[in-house]
Amino acid sequence: MKKILFVDDEEQILKTIIRFFRTTDYDLYTASDGEKALEILAKEDINLIISDMRMPYMDGYDLLYKVKTLYPKISRIILSGYSDEKIIFKAIQKNIAKMYIFKPWDEEELLNIVNQIFAVEEIINDERVQTYINNIEELPIIKANYRKMVSLIQEEADIKDITNEIERDHQVVLKILHVANSAYSDVETKSIEHAISYLGLQDVSNIIISTSVIDAISYNGLAAGADMDILWRHAFITNQLVNFIYDNILRKKINQVHNTAGLLHDVGRVFLFNSFKEKYAEVYEKSLREVFEIVEAERNILGVTHEEVGGYLLKRWDLPHSIVEAAFFHHRPMDDRIIDKELVCVVHLADYYSWKVTNEKNSTKLIEEVFTYLNIDKDKFEEELEKMKID
Repeated sequence: MKKILFVDDEEQILKTIIRFFRTTDYDLYTASDGEKALEILAKEDINLIISDMRMPYMDGYDLLYKVKTLYPKISRIILSGYSDEKIIFKAIQKNIAKMYIFKPWDEEELLNIVNQIFAVEEIINDERVQTYINNIEELPIIKANYRKMVSLIQEEADIKDITNEIERDHQVVLKILHVANSAYSDVETKSIEHAISYLGLQDVSNIIISTSVIDAISYNGLAAGADMDILWRHAFITNQLVNFIYDNILRKKINQVHNTAGLLHDVGRVFLFNSFKEKYAEVYEKSLREVFEIVEAERNILGVTHEEVGGYLLKRWDLPHSIVEAAFFHHRPMDDRIIDKELVCVVHLADYYSWKVTNEKNSTKLIEEVFTYLNIDKDKFEEELEKMKID
């Protein structure tokens, strides 16, 4: 039985939660402050903690930071009001929490989110996928220099210190200048400091994260006649399209937490290309020759898909739940286990049309239900897409 710890300083809220969870299959623990929560965590094998943000003595941010440090495998959710959006965003960006729920919440909706989190974790941690990945001689890790760059940005260090650290890595410099000088950003600069000011620290952090993930796989060249430039271009354009869909089609601002979703959605594919070059070449050719979707060919030949591998790696690297979902479900955007279905649907469209606009051979299937879900007219969307400048 899964164990959940709910932390809130309001006694009435705890009573309501206890009463509601009695009818579920979960074992619920409650605490009225951070210290009591830590005492429970020291004794019980908790799977998920849901904590209020505003509490006396130790607030939710500090509590979840300690939980992340002491018990990194426990899933962490923030429960708070809309007035705490800035601190919530900071917590998500620093991976102190995986997601957030705003008060007041609907009890059935809360239970559904809990169910979905456990369902996704169960399939990501599937023994078949773990065994497959663990058979690889050396799993990729994020290098210390990338972690330091992101840490400086998160700590809001002096821009000079951030610039100096970034300039130590030629690959990151090239990627940042590429994005800053793209037609999409509509600027031209050769200065990293200027590029940072154009893009903003959050977008720079996203570029560093995506570059670090791809670099961590120690990539040596794509199978089937492709190369790393094609893969990066696909990731970059997918990310452009994600932002384009939010800005120009949905007419809303993308949540900054989601800014890396397009860049990282195909990380599992990079891993499989790198680890099984000849075998993955067979996957690629079979998908094109027999008009198989790429994930079907992967499952038939390798026994595992790039979605499964990508979800596993991003969860292992402790990225936000929404980013893990986008990688794990971008070919299955209507799956009932998805929490942020809007984001996954947008990434699905961006992934599909990215291959179309670059004219690269690929066997990705378009799930047209996403147009209905997002309330988008397909013909109008494709008309707007033709007007978009692609770098």
